Amino acid sequence: MKKLLFILLVLVAMLLSSCSEKDDNPTDVNIYGYKLEQFIPKTAVHDLITTDENDLTDYRNLFSYEIVSADANAWSPRLSSYAGYDLSWANFKEGFYVPSDEKKTWFANPALPGAFKVRNAGTFKLYRKVDVVGGRSTKEVELRGLQLSCIINWSGTNEEAIKLSDLLQGLSSYSSVTLIATDGFSRTYTPEQIADGCYLLNSEVTTFPSFNTTTPTSGQWKLKKLARVNVTTAEIQMFPFRNADHEYANISFSIPADLSGYTKTLMTNH
Repeated sequence: MKKLLFILLVLVAMLLSSCSEKDDNPTDVNIYGYKLEQFIPKTAVHDLITTDENDLTDYRNLFSYEIVSADANAWSPRLSSYAGYDLSWANFKEGFYVPSDEKKTWFANPALPGAFKVRNAGTFKLYRKVDVVGGRSTKEVELRGLQLSCIINWSGTNEEAIKLSDLLQGLSSYSSVTLIATDGFSRTYTPEQIADGCYLLNSEVTTFPSFNTTTPTSGQWKLKKLARVNVTTAEIQMFPFRNADHEYANISFSIPADLSGYTKTLMTNH
């Protein structure tokens, strides 16, 4: 009898353990979300910018983020008249994925349009961008949304590039332009030099074909990992820059069905 009772207790314990592993708490009525930054691996993004293993920089702020639904129409905020753009890392990383609320992305920031609360969110697409900051405006420009050219790179082979002057569309005049790298290193250039310059999209470095062999030496002309452009101007840059096409996404990450390896957060203001 004691042996039978022991076996029954073991079976009950195993059943309770199984239920616990399958469902944390089926009576829990709280709403939980998963911080979006968890779905964007720092290492994977790092490898898009550099192969230097000793470089510990977090390069996720060099990209714009598009949220795409898993529906057949692959809807994204780009298609909304209230949005039409992708998110900066600063805004994206503060968002949540809420499985119990129509698998929706959610943001507390009241400045973001409701279009960014995407139902049945499935994929995050990343696009390399540069911030253009003038005296009275700031623009986030997706590089592959600009006109692409094929030019000779520093190794003497053809490579896709954009013209630096295309980052300044919408500005009729400026006295100087400062290019700033991710590590804060900067160089200042004249309008004539900017008109000549290009940014190599795979090498992640500038080139100025008419100036590369002049003094000062190439250090002046090879600014790497461009993050920001400061423009000396009194104008507001009103130019409607295009989003990069989906085919030009640098990398994509899908939301997994199994979220057991991710940290959930109690949504107190959802």
